[in-house]
Amino acid sequence: MSLPTELIRPKSVSPLRELLVLAVPTVLQMGAYTLEQFIDAWMLASVSDLPATACVNAGMLAFCVLSFGFGIMMLINAMVSHSFGAGRLDDCGVYLWQGIWIGLAYSVAVVPLTFIARPAFTLAGHSAELVPMEVTYFNISVALIAVKMLAMAVGQFMLAINHPNLVLLAASAGLVANVIVNWFLIYGNAGFPAMGVAGAAWGTNAAVLTELLIVAWVVFGPGVRRKYNTLAWRVDWAKFKEVLKTGIPSGFQMTGDVFAWTLFLAAVMALYGNAAMAANTYMIQYMKLSFMPAFGIGTAVTALVARYLGAGDPEASEQSAHLGFKVAAAYMLMCGVLFFVFRNSLIGLFTNDPEIIRLGGLLLIFSAIFQFFDAMFIVYIGALRGVRDTFWPTTVQLILCWTLVVGGGYLVARFWRDAGIGGPWTVACVYGMILGFYLRARFKSGKWKKNEKETGDSRSEIGKPQELTTPVS
Repeated sequence: MSLPTELIRPKSVSPLRELLVLAVPTVLQMGAYTLEQFIDAWMLASVSDLPATACVNAGMLAFCVLSFGFGIMMLINAMVSHSFGAGRLDDCGVYLWQGIWIGLAYSVAVVPLTFIARPAFTLAGHSAELVPMEVTYFNISVALIAVKMLAMAVGQFMLAINHPNLVLLAASAGLVANVIVNWFLIYGNAGFPAMGVAGAAWGTNAAVLTELLIVAWVVFGPGVRRKYNTLAWRVDWAKFKEVLKTGIPSGFQMTGDVFAWTLFLAAVMALYGNAAMAANTYMIQYMKLSFMPAFGIGTAVTALVARYLGAGDPEASEQSAHLGFKVAAAYMLMCGVLFFVFRNSLIGLFTNDPEIIRLGGLLLIFSAIFQFFDAMFIVYIGALRGVRDTFWPTTVQLILCWTLVVGGGYLVARFWRDAGIGGPWTVACVYGMILGFYLRARFKSGKWKKNEKETGDSRSEIGKPQELTTPVS
């Protein structure tokens, strides 16, 4: 038994408004995280270039470790949204706790990875001065991975039950906490020891802890607790396995993607020399401005697709996904036009070196081409998460990414030097095109509708569906 669509989205609310109400706070939340990373590097750079470099390098490796758990936690959004749409509000809290237990177990499992940092950075050829700083930042970041997993779980839960603004508020408060703790611990102000890169790592942990405390205060408060059963802390093995079944492929998707692109940027581009590396670094900064908002739209699409699927309205699920793609594509195509028209001027904001400007301008052309397909990937991978279709999308993506982006990019850079820096990026654009169209086609095929019907027919009802009257907040 499911809720009628009008209880989820009143007729007075347009599908576009519904999408943006969820997406805009999520986009701004992603912006807060990006700004936090920038502030860490900027504050450390005022001490020395080495701590700032260590922060960026170690942060990338730490995110590679975190990404698998984050991929699983993103399924909490889909599971809770599905129960939300079906009116099984008691199940929302049960799914939240399965995510919490999985996150805690993952946190324990990755603790031994603190021993990989030193050999990893040494193997990469980093200097004897840089490696100890990188190891320090990495180990402190991973030490509180449990806090990061819990923050992700409760944040995805709140998005699923239509409280995106609270998640944004918590992320903004975390940003403020990060700056304050950095000021004390990086520089040694107010009698605190000057810890440098270690201070920045603790500042980041303080930000995540602040975010967790704010969201958890509401999640486990009386209003949400009563309505969504958020004290259902016991393991429900059926739901636990359900989260793992769809979450593990999602974790591999995110981890494999992060590792592949890290290798592409750090190893393949390095074959073209320092100027190419610098040009690529500056181009990536602009790409973040385009794909981070699209990621927010993709997260909103996951919630809406799962919500309407739970409500028994797969047509509304499809409508939400395709609308999300149109919005993301419009934004990213606009970014692509700006990248193409102002390519040299944009790179010139970072450097006066004519060779870097020339190479960076060329790369922004490829970035402009990539935008449409990246929008397709981001939105439809989110839509497929919403219908809990993760295994084959992950399998296809990892095969394409590692054979084309990493393998193909390396072969072009190594053996077809005449193609220049654009050679590997041509291969990357081909990858983006194939993957984007594959994910769109898989979602449009509608196989997930049959799977949902079979699952729904076999799923026992847990209580009577409750009327959904939760406002967006």
